[in-house]
Amino acid sequence: MQVALSDLKINVGRYVDLAETEDVIITKYGKPTAKIVRFDKEPWYLKHMPEKITSVDQLFGTLPDDIDLDDIRMERLSK
Repeated sequence: MQVALSDLKINVGRYVDLAETEDVIITKYGKPTAKIVRFDKEPWYLKHMPEKITSVDQLFGTLPDDIDLDDIRMERLSK
């Protein structure tokens, strides 16, 4: 939604409430100048991050399909 700066000055609370559901673009002399966006309490980089990542999950796709984890463990212990 676009709103003129003069209208924003009069109805600040209304547009702050509206910003919880959609972005509010503030115009000055008919040109977009600023934007009010919803504030997220949780940073974006923590939203999709799993709580615990195991080393096997990190290596997924790097090992050939025909190798067993026990074989890898035995080879590593033999060195």
